[in-house]
Amino acid sequence: MTLLTLVANAEDDTFWGFEDARRPYQGMLWKRELPDFSEKAYSVEVEHLLSSFEKTTGKKLAPARHGKVALKVYTNSGAGLCTPKAMVDGVIASLLRRGFSEDEICIIDAREDHLREAGYLPPLSRVGEEGSYYGNIRVYAMSTGELTSPTWFYESPLPREYTSPLGREILMPSIELDPVEARKSYLPKILFGDVDFWINLPVASHHPATGLSGALVNATLWNITNGIRFLNSPANAPVAVAEIAAIPELSAGWALNLVSLENYQYIAGPAFNANYTDSLPEIWMSVDPVVMDANLMTHLNESRDRKGFRQLPEIPEFILYAMQLGLGMGVPSETRVMEASPGESR
Repeated sequence: MTLLTLVANAEDDTFWGFEDARRPYQGMLWKRELPDFSEKAYSVEVEHLLSSFEKTTGKKLAPARHGKVALKVYTNSGAGLCTPKAMVDGVIASLLRRGFSEDEICIIDAREDHLREAGYLPPLSRVGEEGSYYGNIRVYAMSTGELTSPTWFYESPLPREYTSPLGREILMPSIELDPVEARKSYLPKILFGDVDFWINLPVASHHPATGLSGALVNATLWNITNGIRFLNSPANAPVAVAEIAAIPELSAGWALNLVSLENYQYIAGPAFNANYTDSLPEIWMSVDPVVMDANLMTHLNESRDRKGFRQLPEIPEFILYAMQLGLGMGVPSETRVMEASPGESR
């Protein structure tokens, strides 16, 4: 009985719990059109979407036991292709209206230099006076080691014969230095019980290892240390994406996914290349990262087709693995596109 009580209490402390509470919302995708890409437009549409989420799911995006919330942004393509700061400002404004204070909100991503380049951290010349803050919001980078814990890591072998030639060159020094640590990728401990929930704010970009860097990849391979070992290994990356996303303690607090299509890159990613970017004045939201990625892949392929590039698989391997693990629905034609008013779909 004591063990059962502990399990029940642990589940009560999480946003979604460890059962199938999010399953009724799999396949749902909210879409809102942006009149422009201003901070005001984002603020209005983000609020519409978050309110619809709360009314549909019954889940409140408000302070609970921990009184903290984390925002996982994407900055790994540099300033030209990152989570729009105007959208992040809109999310922060909505969270403040729901009772969070600025010191209870944090932003996280993989690398400090990319966060700085994208404008989420101040220039090095101003670090002494401004610290690691975006305005008054604390910013953490996995690369600094602040968020790592010996408890939370994903361990996976990376056989030499399964990596690309470039990957072998990049990975070999770390493998030779410490073969045990080279197998480990540490996850941000703040997402494992230190926050009431966290929101995933990806960007859509082509990636050679997975086909797409979107909601799932942002929450997994761009959310760990030592992630380069998978991004240089097309054979291992899809499995790692699905398995990390399926970690119960990580997904229990993963409230939702919010993506802007202000800029997305359909080929030659993840390094930013303005020649291969497209734009759509829409912002999407979903509880289900799989259905979001499936629809993002459709848009990438439409852009590739218009520009005469070869189509990517409609359902890439990492989406197939995620579907097998029950993480969501990955067939674009089965998407339920939701209206602004909860309960209405088309």
